[in-house]
Amino acid sequence: MRFILTALIFVMVATSFQSCVSKKKFDELTAAKAATDQALAETQSQVKTLSQEKDALAAEMAAEKTRLNGEISSIRTEMTAQIAQVNEKLNMTEAELKAVKDEINGMFAAYTNSGLTMEERDGRLYLVTEAPVGFRSSSSSLTRDQRKAIDAMAEKLKANPAVKVLVEGHTDNKQFAAGAGTDNWDLSYARAKAVATRLIKSGASPAQITIASHGDTMPMGDNATKEGRESNRRTVLAPNPDLGGLMKAGGN
Repeated sequence: MRFILTALIFVMVATSFQSCVSKKKFDELTAAKAATDQALAETQSQVKTLSQEKDALAAEMAAEKTRLNGEISSIRTEMTAQIAQVNEKLNMTEAELKAVKDEINGMFAAYTNSGLTMEERDGRLYLVTEAPVGFRSSSSSLTRDQRKAIDAMAEKLKANPAVKVLVEGHTDNKQFAAGAGTDNWDLSYARAKAVATRLIKSGASPAQITIASHGDTMPMGDNATKEGRESNRRTVLAPNPDLGGLMKAGGN
């Protein structure tokens, strides 16, 4: 009997101990499930947030794409308009250049039709007389042959009143003695004036003639040599068309 009572007590204790262990395990599982549920809820919340951010970003990108497409279209339209304006200006410039070229050709047509010889030298145009107009050192006197050549030029000018000439006087680089009262500018002017005076005396109109004095600033030859200095003591004639219309066309 005593043995049976002892066994019954042992069974009750064992049963009670097993019950305690199962409850603890249950509580742990419950806590783990709660933690898992919380983690799942947080993950779902993050996924939802990311999905919303993704949708917002997609909408923003779509709006930006629309804006950029609009700007590109606007830029293309503006560039097309600007290109059209540039082409229009280029066409106007070509027309204006043609008008200037035609006007210049018209200015010099009178010279080519007058029987005068026109030559280009070092980028400048000159009217060439039958004999060069050169001078002795420090002199502005014309020789007989030079007067004849100038008289022939005067006849052509008289027959062609639309032709105008620029008479340019030049010297070598030899300087006058101190106290002489003159210099190479004066001498070059005197040489140009001598030719202009002869042209007018022989029938050319004063309105056709302009005088320029260059002194020794535009040598044609080497002033270090005798021959060079001789070529620098000269008077030349250049075309002097009326540039009034041309300047007006090119002005503001």
